Amino acid sequence: MTPFRNLTAERQEALRAAYAEEMARQGGTCEMAEKIARFAAWLAPQGVSFGPEDLPQRQR
Repeated sequence: MTPFRNLTAERQEALRAAYAEEMARQGGTCEMAEKIARFAAWLAPQGVSFGPEDLPQRQR
Protein backbone atom coordinates (compact mmCIF):
# COMPACT_ATOMS: atom_id res chain seq x y z
CA MET A 1 0.00 0.00 0.00
CA THR A 2 1.18 3.49 -0.81
CA PRO A 3 0.92 5.98 2.05
CA PHE A 4 -1.37 8.88 1.17
CA ARG A 5 1.35 11.37 2.12
CA ASN A 6 3.62 9.90 -0.59
CA LEU A 7 1.16 10.63 -3.39
CA THR A 8 1.51 13.71 -5.54
CA ALA A 9 -0.57 16.72 -4.54
CA GLU A 10 -2.62 16.26 -7.71
CA ARG A 11 -3.39 12.60 -6.90
CA GLN A 12 -4.29 13.47 -3.30
CA GLU A 13 -6.68 16.16 -4.50
CA ALA A 14 -8.29 13.82 -7.04
CA LEU A 15 -8.86 11.19 -4.37
CA ARG A 16 -10.27 13.76 -1.95
CA ALA A 17 -12.68 15.03 -4.61
CA ALA A 18 -13.86 11.52 -5.50
CA TYR A 19 -14.31 10.70 -1.82
CA ALA A 20 -16.27 13.91 -1.24
CA GLU A 21 -18.69 12.91 -4.02
CA GLU A 22 -19.16 9.50 -2.41
CA MET A 23 -19.70 10.96 1.06
CA ALA A 24 -22.24 13.47 -0.26
CA ARG A 25 -24.53 10.47 -0.79
CA GLN A 26 -23.99 9.14 2.74
CA GLY A 27 -24.38 10.39 6.28
CA GLY A 28 -21.62 12.47 7.79
CA THR A 29 -19.87 12.40 11.13
CA CYS A 30 -18.17 14.96 13.34
CA GLU A 31 -15.80 12.43 14.93
CA MET A 32 -12.26 12.76 13.55
CA ALA A 33 -11.42 9.11 14.29
CA GLU A 34 -14.49 7.99 12.33
CA LYS A 35 -13.62 10.30 9.43
CA ILE A 36 -10.11 8.84 9.29
CA ALA A 37 -11.43 5.27 9.44
CA ARG A 38 -13.96 5.89 6.66
CA PHE A 39 -11.41 7.56 4.37
CA ALA A 40 -8.86 4.79 5.05
CA ALA A 41 -11.45 2.11 4.25
CA TRP A 42 -12.39 3.89 1.03
CA LEU A 43 -8.74 4.27 -0.03
CA ALA A 44 -7.65 0.70 0.79
CA PRO A 45 -9.11 -0.98 -2.32
CA GLN A 46 -7.15 1.56 -4.36
CA GLY A 47 -3.87 0.50 -2.74
CA VAL A 48 -3.53 3.63 -0.61
CA SER A 49 -3.16 3.74 3.17
CA PHE A 50 -4.25 6.64 5.37
CA GLY A 51 -3.87 7.34 9.07
CA PRO A 52 -3.59 10.20 11.54
CA GLU A 53 0.01 10.76 10.44
CA ASP A 54 -1.35 11.83 7.03
CA LEU A 55 -3.36 14.71 8.49
CA PRO A 56 -1.96 18.21 8.32
CA GLN A 57 -0.12 19.03 11.56
CA ARG A 58 -2.81 21.39 12.87
CA GLN A 59 -5.54 18.70 12.70
CA ARG A 60 -3.77 15.96 14.65
